[in-house]
Amino acid sequence: MKTMKTIGILRLRDIFLLLVLLSLALSCGSDDNGMDCPDPTNANCDQVGDDPQDDDPRDDDPVVLEPTLSSVAPVTGPKHTEVVITGENFGTDPDKVSVSFNGTPGEVLGVTDTEVTVRVPARAYTGPITMEVDGFDLTGPEFVYELTYTVETFAGTPGEEGYEEGSGTAAKFNQPWDLVKDSGGNIFVVDRNNHAIRKIAPDGEVSTFMKEGGEDGGEQESFYFPQGLAIDGDDNIYVADSGIDRIVMIDPDRVWTNIAGVGQEGYKDGTGTNAEFKNPAAILVGEDAGGSALYVSEDNHTIRRISLDDGQYTVGTYAGPGPEIDLREGYMDGGLSEARFHFPSGMAIIGEGTILIADYDNHRIRAIDQDAGTVGTFAGGEEGYVNDVHRLDARFYGPSDVSVAGDGTIYITDTGNSCIRQIDSEGHVTTIAGVPENYGHNDGPGDEAIFNEPRGVLQGGEGEIYVADTDNHVIRKIIID
Repeated sequence: MKTMKTIGILRLRDIFLLLVLLSLALSCGSDDNGMDCPDPTNANCDQVGDDPQDDDPRDDDPVVLEPTLSSVAPVTGPKHTEVVITGENFGTDPDKVSVSFNGTPGEVLGVTDTEVTVRVPARAYTGPITMEVDGFDLTGPEFVYELTYTVETFAGTPGEEGYEEGSGTAAKFNQPWDLVKDSGGNIFVVDRNNHAIRKIAPDGEVSTFMKEGGEDGGEQESFYFPQGLAIDGDDNIYVADSGIDRIVMIDPDRVWTNIAGVGQEGYKDGTGTNAEFKNPAAILVGEDAGGSALYVSEDNHTIRRISLDDGQYTVGTYAGPGPEIDLREGYMDGGLSEARFHFPSGMAIIGEGTILIADYDNHRIRAIDQDAGTVGTFAGGEEGYVNDVHRLDARFYGPSDVSVAGDGTIYITDTGNSCIRQIDSEGHVTTIAGVPENYGHNDGPGDEAIFNEPRGVLQGGEGEIYVADTDNHVIRKIIID
């Protein structure tokens, strides 16, 4: 009997211990034991602190599901394109979602748990799409950004020649020909038929910087059909005073100096005012193995060089056959003295010292390799209009000027076609503004804008190109974004 009682007691203990263990196991699914809830679907779990008796903060935070990105469409387009990003666990709070294109934040238009709609910002350029969703970082595909070109009239009255000061389109010009920009953001314009240099302040106010008579009213300080402008790092302005066959320097205090040219048409190398030019067209500030210099294109079908370091402004022939040759015009690549040009015009420097030249009547862009001492053809061929091709397959019609952006993009006034052309870093030629062989005035998107034989072009900073729209008597601005 005693043995039977002992067995009964042991069984009762086993049953009791089993019940205690079962109770502990069941409590793991609840939050009453102060442990983290292992099963977030358990209705008894304290997900957001709903049990006032529970003081364990570890199980009071909501469960955050990690977001994922599945697809993006479209992945190419211009500014303000609406892009839809699909995925999971984006939430619904737009303040917790941000999207960037190549590092530039876009405008989030709408958020659902599986879809985000965002607008592409201006000037984002090509690069990856990145997201941040409630602290989680996601990376999507590359977005290929398409540039847009918008043309507006910046200064001058369209189609009305004249001479008036004023703000923006209230001012008047008479055949603006070339333009430069100083360190203060002022734009200077050769107002050819007004025989003046005009100034456009950053606020758009147009005034006269220098005209006949200059500061002192002296006759020697008159311009006569000036054409080209250049500016150096000290804001000294150089003028190709074409009608008087000379080169003039104007310092920031408006002190005038005739640095080269005797004031009569000819072709003679020499020092300063002993030299002779024939209708100097354009000027470029640069340097070579001989030091700092001005390069001048002219109607002798040559490129002349004026030394800025010897104190005498010595003039020599840099490219072309020289004064001893009677027939100078033509088209030939080769060494500097062998090369032939036909009314070379605007110039710019690209890369490590290569000089680009708008060779007007050869309908080409030529290149001088200063290290090699050679002249080659950079773009173009026979007269015409061929677009959206490699630079050597392109065709121009009387290119007048060339300007180079910091990224190496080249802009050209294709005067005879009344277009603004572009050569990108890969050598591809496109038209960014103007309608070929359409002459007139119209602002708007690049492919709808119309020019009238533009001459000068100036890359004025990120996203800005200025054009001397000569026969419209205005300065146009092309906004790139």
